[in-house]
Amino acid sequence: MAPSSPPASEHSESPRPSPWTASRPKRGERGARGKARPRWRVWLGRLGKAFAVFLVAVIGLWIAIHRVVWLGPWLAEAGRSVFGTRFVAWVEDVAYGVQDRVDRWRYKDRPPRTFWSVPSGAAAARRAPSPSPSGQPTDGGAPADQGFLPKAYEPPFPEVASDSDGIWVPVPDPREPERAVAMYKSMVHPDPRRGFGVLAVIAVDLKTYELELAAGTTEPSSNSVFRSERPGLIPAQYVPRLVAAFNGGFRAAHGQYGMMLNGKEFLPPRDIACTLARYSDGSLRIGTWSTLKADVGSMTFYRQTPPCLVEDGDTHKALHYQEYAKGWGATVDGETVIRRSAIGLDAERQVLFYGVGDAMTAQAIARGMKAVGAYVAAELDVNYSYPRFLLYGQKSSSEPPRATEALIPGIKFEPDEYVTRPCERDFFFLLRSEAHAEPAPTPVAPPPATASRPVL
Repeated sequence: MAPSSPPASEHSESPRPSPWTASRPKRGERGARGKARPRWRVWLGRLGKAFAVFLVAVIGLWIAIHRVVWLGPWLAEAGRSVFGTRFVAWVEDVAYGVQDRVDRWRYKDRPPRTFWSVPSGAAAARRAPSPSPSGQPTDGGAPADQGFLPKAYEPPFPEVASDSDGIWVPVPDPREPERAVAMYKSMVHPDPRRGFGVLAVIAVDLKTYELELAAGTTEPSSNSVFRSERPGLIPAQYVPRLVAAFNGGFRAAHGQYGMMLNGKEFLPPRDIACTLARYSDGSLRIGTWSTLKADVGSMTFYRQTPPCLVEDGDTHKALHYQEYAKGWGATVDGETVIRRSAIGLDAERQVLFYGVGDAMTAQAIARGMKAVGAYVAAELDVNYSYPRFLLYGQKSSSEPPRATEALIPGIKFEPDEYVTRPCERDFFFLLRSEAHAEPAPTPVAPPPATASRPVL
């Protein structure tokens, strides 16, 4: 008998191909229409997707850096420790260069950018008159002895000036607004190629306010000053007179510019550095250290910066024609269009100017400070995170003053900065001078109690 064939079993059948695997061509073998798909197209698609993800990540990171105050400095420091200073400088250079090109395209046909609108009626009343020798204004304004009012100035480049350029707007004392105004602010567009590059300047009467300096908890770094001697706060004895505070100079690693405060030398001075110094009589001077150092014994503090932007009424010779000069915080390839700040004095050293602006080159901020009246000017800190000018108010005498507003919009700050929140970097602060300070109120004794008489 012939052997019977084994019963059919599912295991004896050849496996049925999966619809999923059957419908897919092998990688790099065939495209959707059955044609062979070159491997370079596969890799090109992958690279395109990777680039898209990278671009989205870069844009997201750029936005985050400009919204989270600590993120940008933290990334920069981390990058320097891993990749080195030159690489981080190159990355910053490329990023700010791209932003500048985008902004020049965006604002090409737009009106000049501004930080605020001049209040109605303020243009005619607060465009500062230039007094004549007789003491009378030359343009029909108020008498020259009306109180503090910065001198008039003309916008340096009318083609990019806004209607607010050249107008001084009063800034009342935020803690005592009823007092006579001793601060004014103005805007100037100092770059003929960038209508979006605007510098805000505040002018301060040094007969009414005093300038002080404080060291940060870590900057400028020093091997001769203990951490306990630098709390990074405004000293308690000054807080009752505090009106404003603003950023200091560069990190020690970015130039080793000197600083001395109350006899303690944090970093030794450099002869080529621009120096802001205060003397024992309360006066201020700004100039190249080689011209000031003979009087170092009478200084109560000094803070150094890169070479003076303006000195003896003229901009630094390297800034006359070099838009991308590299001595003032420039990066590797000279794309230096960044947020910058500066401090200056008028020729009589009676008016203090502080300026902060976006899309500034060193040349532009020097021109702007000179235009508003600075006879000498020094550059302070740069980049997005650090430059700031804060005004302080106080709800009640039992509470510490708190930062209520910044000179320009978009500045990220905490209300307790410099007062109860320590700052890592050095900073300046303005006090109402003791001669103009409000005296402490004398306690008033309650009237003596009298016996009440019954009403008949």
